[in-house]
Amino acid sequence: MIPGESIYLRALEVSDQDRYHRWFNDPEVTVTLVRHEPITLLAEREWLEQGRGRRSPSDLSLAICLKADDRHIGSVGFHRIHAVNRTASLGVVIGERDLWGRGYGSDAVRTLCRYGFDSMNLGKIRLDVYDFNPRAAGVYERLGFKREGLFRKEVYRNGEYRDVIRMGLLPEDLP
Repeated sequence: MIPGESIYLRALEVSDQDRYHRWFNDPEVTVTLVRHEPITLLAEREWLEQGRGRRSPSDLSLAICLKADDRHIGSVGFHRIHAVNRTASLGVVIGERDLWGRGYGSDAVRTLCRYGFDSMNLGKIRLDVYDFNPRAAGVYERLGFKREGLFRKEVYRNGEYRDVIRMGLLPEDLP
């Protein structure tokens, strides 16, 4: 368990499959995610059984749970972890829509980034945010991420091509 302020991060469990299946089949949840196609319950279960978010040394996915009641509300993780360059890409999702905008995602990102720098010896954490999600970009900037680049018309969502903003965080940037 990795404690945050109002959340904690834990390993994924096979028993999480129903929540992940519901979340990753909700278009409002997945519109800002790389993986946005519907997924079967069986595929979700197999993914969890194959390593519970740790399919390879280059991936680490963790469940986001509320400290107050242990409710599993989302997921956060590092992907494309590169041991030599000491870099990783970050992804986060709060699957429970009734909890959006309450700061749990920020707490999870801050907690995972501290863990990445302090325990995994990462030198840089990067993420991509879509141009139609300015609220997320603002949250990441408040957490210390800096805009590093723009990929024009990089993704196709809701019938149009959209830009992707690349952001990066160094250990000294984390507030």
